[in-house]
Amino acid sequence: MDKAAYHKRWDHLEQIQREYSNLPESGVENRAALHKVLINTFREFVIACYCDYWRDVYQGAAFPITSAREVLVARAIKVHHWTPGIATSLSNYDLGLSLIDELAVFKLPEMAIHVCYMNLQDLPTADYQALIVPHE
Repeated sequence: MDKAAYHKRWDHLEQIQREYSNLPESGVENRAALHKVLINTFREFVIACYCDYWRDVYQGAAFPITSAREVLVARAIKVHHWTPGIATSLSNYDLGLSLIDELAVFKLPEMAIHVCYMNLQDLPTADYQALIVPHE
């Protein structure tokens, strides 16, 4: 994926977070709310990139895995030895939480790292570095 595609993905995820938080697209005066939106966007971005990675790995599998949810279910089954019924009964949030150890050490592609640094600049330096560095 190229840098423009990562930017587009980030923008989409940030817009979702802003709508969820009732924040306008720009000119936010509530810095704490903006920082929360950026942190949540980053987390969703990591999950999206994680799903891209595993979707590519599973591309040759007999069962086509195309959606992020299918990736999360497949990984939860693999990591925790759950049955498909158990994994599919969980919400996306719960699936992500069940994969927290994998997500915590997942390495983002280089272009995704650049996009994160560019979009998290509004956070204090120590805060955005603490988010990004484990994924470099």
